[in-house]
Amino acid sequence: MNFWELVDEELKYKNIDRKKLASIAGFNVSNISKGIRENNVPSADTAVRIARVLGVSVEYLVTGENNEWSKKVSSYEEALFQKYKGMLQKIEKLTSNERDGIQLLLDKLCEK
Repeated sequence: MNFWELVDEELKYKNIDRKKLASIAGFNVSNISKGIRENNVPSADTAVRIARVLGVSVEYLVTGENNEWSKKVSSYEEALFQKYKGMLQKIEKLTSNERDGIQLLLDKLCEK
């Protein structure tokens, strides 16, 4: 897999679209299409910003090896993420006040 295929794979896994990645990483989304079309790796600076947003190493995006993020995540944590992925996606769409309310509710429930 090349750089952009690995980026797309991580985007799909994390349920982030290209536009959001570009916005967070601080570059134009058209750069992704251009990189795919020309089959080239972005500048080191851009690659680092993309890797940080995705929570993976630049090495992984360039070589497909040494995915530090996946090594750090235990199988238990991965199972939890998969179990609650739909809920997390819904929570992500809420306002920060609504998320704060959910956090307070969870804190109260866990005190019992």
